[in-house]
Amino acid sequence: MSEFECAPPPADALSESLRGFGYSIETAIADIIDNSITAHADNVWLKVSLSGGDQFVRILDDGDGMGEDELRAAMRLGSQNPLIERREDDLGRFGLGLKTASFSQARSLTVASRKDGATHVRRWDLDYLADAKGEWRLLTTADDSAAQHIAELDELDHGTMVLWQKLDRVRPRGSESAGARPTAIIMEQIERHLGMVFQRYLAAPSPRLKIHVNEARVRAWDPFLEKHSATRISPTQKIGSGPEEIGVKGFILPNKDMMTADEFDDAGGVEGWVSQQGFYIYRNDRLLVAGGWLGLGLGRPWVKDETHKLARIRLDLPNSVDEAWQIDVKKSDASPPAAIRNQLRDLALKVRTDARSIFVHRGNYGKRPPAPDLKRPWKSVKIGGHAAYRVDRSHPVAEYILASLDDDDRSIESFFKMLEQTVPVEKIWIDTVEQGELPASPMSGETRENIRSLARDLLGTLARGGNDEASAREKLKRLSPFDQFPDIIDEI
Repeated sequence: MSEFECAPPPADALSESLRGFGYSIETAIADIIDNSITAHADNVWLKVSLSGGDQFVRILDDGDGMGEDELRAAMRLGSQNPLIERREDDLGRFGLGLKTASFSQARSLTVASRKDGATHVRRWDLDYLADAKGEWRLLTTADDSAAQHIAELDELDHGTMVLWQKLDRVRPRGSESAGARPTAIIMEQIERHLGMVFQRYLAAPSPRLKIHVNEARVRAWDPFLEKHSATRISPTQKIGSGPEEIGVKGFILPNKDMMTADEFDDAGGVEGWVSQQGFYIYRNDRLLVAGGWLGLGLGRPWVKDETHKLARIRLDLPNSVDEAWQIDVKKSDASPPAAIRNQLRDLALKVRTDARSIFVHRGNYGKRPPAPDLKRPWKSVKIGGHAAYRVDRSHPVAEYILASLDDDDRSIESFFKMLEQTVPVEKIWIDTVEQGELPASPMSGETRENIRSLARDLLGTLARGGNDEASAREKLKRLSPFDQFPDIIDEI
């Protein structure tokens, strides 16, 4: 009996199974464009037709192109070993992306490539494989309906065309917007995703790549608002060494109050402000992971929340760390090695802390140092293990009011207790979550004259409480929120 026997998987069964990798149409198209970049393309022309009888997705590039042997190898499943050393600019790894991405959306994949004046064609058709008795029968001709697309390729000196037909799995990701057509939703998702994933290739003024979707040029989306004057950027830090060295850079985006409405909406990205916070992992300038905290945290993993939504961190990986970071076939997931998790956590903790301060103080944090011994009218206490809020009776104004009452007058004390028992904590929390921002900041909407008038009244109260003018001014500057308006107090 032989020591071994060959047990190749039947083509029809395996090819159908490969359709379940979980691509969306935009992530599948991005995987195809990776090959265009590796082939040194300057332009990618994406054409999508999802209505009528002739439905297709076509990706055409002006890259190096492939000869017949190269094309045959590229169409083979697992066309390269993920463990072999690759060029530094290679965006692939498993030799599966072209096939798995295509099969996830369509039952027919045609690839035509032009090099050295000759065009070669290969095609996988899952319906044809279903009748091929389990054999891997790679067709050497295109369907007649592909002729117009191949003709456009032939107008180029070199390049490659990927054509998806028999589209049976193309659908919008997530729920459809009311009244919006599925095709419109899909096209928007494609354009926004490509602008995010390939931002560093598309960015002006000298783009390395131009992507055109149905004739429209894809715009790069910068998740870090690097050019905004209010964005806070930390220096790049290096972790690791040699070929496994990675770069880490923190960004704290501006508060909503420091952006225009259009800037704020655009900076929210594909998934929205809360979902887009966290780490952005790039491999050879191609985005793999857009947001999330990589399972890091103190005690338990951090979650995405409102107060840290301004925090974004850029990680730059070389393709030599693919295995250590567990890069998946779809190039949409990564996990940091155990050896550097603590370093990443400490770096992220600082960015998160600063981002939370910017969010809470509406971008004003750090404008001036906090007043020493700052007094606030409210204080947080624990009652029965739960947070509660009480009027601080040691606040200078509260002290003055309580001291000025007759001994048997409990009206103000009773009113304070009523306020404490009716703080609308749940309402504040619901409004914050639903509106995606904190309630109005102290004195927002008040004119300078109104703030001056209130400050003048409180100065009088403090003076009547036994303070001379100079000490009353200094004490008022230590009362929230007047610590933010020392210039107004000095004017009185």
